[in-house]
Amino acid sequence: MTSLKKIFRMSLAVIAVFICFSLYINFYFVPEAQDYMSRLEDHLDVMSVGRLEMDLPIRVMDNVLTQVKGKSQEEISDKLVAAYDEKRDILLANTQLLLDDLMAFEADVNRVDSLSMNIHSEVSGQLKDQLEEATYSVQRINTLIQGSTIMGTPIDEISTHYETLGNQIDLIRGSVKTYKGSFTKDIGNIIRVIFFVFLAFIFMSGYILTRIVRGDLSYILKVFSNIERHEYDTKQLPKASPKFEEEFRIVNYVEKMMNEQHFSTQVKEVLMTHYIVEDVIEKLFEIVEKQIGVDRVGIAFVDYESQKFIAEYGVLNYGKVLLGPGFEIGFDRTTLKSVIEDKRARITPNLEEELAKRPKSPALRLLHEEGIHSNMILPMTMGEAVFGIVFFSSKEANYFTEDHLRIAEKIIYEISGLLNRAYFTKVIFSKITNSFSELVENKDAETGDHVKRMVRYSVAIAEGVRKAEHPDYLVNRRFVLEIERNASAHDIGKVGIPDAILKKPGKLGPSEWEVMKTHTTIGAGIFTELREGLRVFDPEFYRFAEEIARSHHERWDGTGYPDGLVGMDIPLSARIVALADVFDALTSPRVYKAAYSFEASVEMIKESAGTHLDPFLVDIFIDHLDEIWEIYNHSNHNI
Repeated sequence: MTSLKKIFRMSLAVIAVFICFSLYINFYFVPEAQDYMSRLEDHLDVMSVGRLEMDLPIRVMDNVLTQVKGKSQEEISDKLVAAYDEKRDILLANTQLLLDDLMAFEADVNRVDSLSMNIHSEVSGQLKDQLEEATYSVQRINTLIQGSTIMGTPIDEISTHYETLGNQIDLIRGSVKTYKGSFTKDIGNIIRVIFFVFLAFIFMSGYILTRIVRGDLSYILKVFSNIERHEYDTKQLPKASPKFEEEFRIVNYVEKMMNEQHFSTQVKEVLMTHYIVEDVIEKLFEIVEKQIGVDRVGIAFVDYESQKFIAEYGVLNYGKVLLGPGFEIGFDRTTLKSVIEDKRARITPNLEEELAKRPKSPALRLLHEEGIHSNMILPMTMGEAVFGIVFFSSKEANYFTEDHLRIAEKIIYEISGLLNRAYFTKVIFSKITNSFSELVENKDAETGDHVKRMVRYSVAIAEGVRKAEHPDYLVNRRFVLEIERNASAHDIGKVGIPDAILKKPGKLGPSEWEVMKTHTTIGAGIFTELREGLRVFDPEFYRFAEEIARSHHERWDGTGYPDGLVGMDIPLSARIVALADVFDALTSPRVYKAAYSFEASVEMIKESAGTHLDPFLVDIFIDHLDEIWEIYNHSNHNI
């Protein structure tokens, strides 16, 4: 596409050329042409005079020759001989001068030809032919009279050439007149061409200016008008048909600016119309996928207490998620720590090359297995601290540009506040729940460190289920994280059980047992009310806690409480916690029983498969006995 700047420069160059050409025509070509034309006419005048000066000598010589005709040499008087010799010498001198002038004339004709670039070669050729004839006549006269005597002069031939010379001079004069007329016409044509070209240039410049004023200016004014009304749809703008590079750049810049503003408006609308974080993330992904072309968006939060990054949200447009919610990685195992230190966004253009540098990075390996090849990493800050990191990912290497990064930073600016409130609300309520659960635990003299152990057992079982990838038990890392956060809440309903029953040393009576069983519904009720109030942050907020609190005493065969659920109808989270709860209860002493050994407890768990406990979960439990033993042995029941 042609640049208006180039056209302007070319126009200036054209103007400069025409100015120089005009100056050349006016101050060199025209004066020099006129000078040479004047010189040709001067030469003609000289030649005419020279020819006239030849007339008298020729006549005198002719007269002398007439007088001596028929006489012998001795009969001719000395006076006649002297008169003849005198006129012969004058004629000889005149012919030599005339020859010199003819040569100068020819030189000037050649210079005029060169000056006009031989565009008048036809006229000049005719003129040169005439000049050649004239020169021949003069040379012939000169030759005939050189060394001639009074008795041997061919006066008739000399007279003939003299007449021919006169005719040729007349013809030359006519040709010079024609030559001069052609030059005058050429000069006029050149001046007219210069004038018309200049007019054309003025017209073209006026057209361009008119186009810019009527087209581009109108377009720009419409852009400002739309921006003022916060209307960023480029379809509402006048149709742009850029012809020049600058116009193209203006249209591109406007469209990019309008699209980015439109995108920002869409993001704000999502934040205003959706209050549940998952919904916000889903909608944002739809927008970002169209705007930037990303294939994946992931969000991780920073847990400074445990020195970990914890993946919380992930949305993608392809198959299986390997690095998903719940994935944790320590500060010391990733380069992300530098992001929270310098608080600067960055682009990883080629994950394959990065993985080659750090082959032991679990996060890079999982992303690479998902098919991701490039990343944008953007910190979310609140005050001076980074509380989370957003990842925009593409399956294409070297995909992201600085423009993408700029757009992504706008997104982060808009959503940081919401995610900050949502995440910290979840973390705070989770910690409150855990603290409350420990408070309830302290009321129950029998449980000891039961909560901490059974949470670890539950996480081990849940992680085993995730890795097993059974089609009926498909869970992700986030599920494991939710188990870790909410397993401790299983007995929180005991806060509503009277101390006389809760702390009774010995077995409970039937009526007391019925009261004790209500701790499941009491706990579920607490979380139901909390969950309803916190839906604005997460529709799943406390869902796991509610399920676990209500259903962790359900049995696989349907003989459990409070709802008598059977098999797969029991929430998986509750089934996992139930297994962990039972195992820890078996291996822990109570006032009404001693602690069973690890081996005996495992055997009892096996025997409970299909009646009390989920048989698949029991198999998972058995498959991970080494990890269960490590938790059991490490705690020594005194964690």
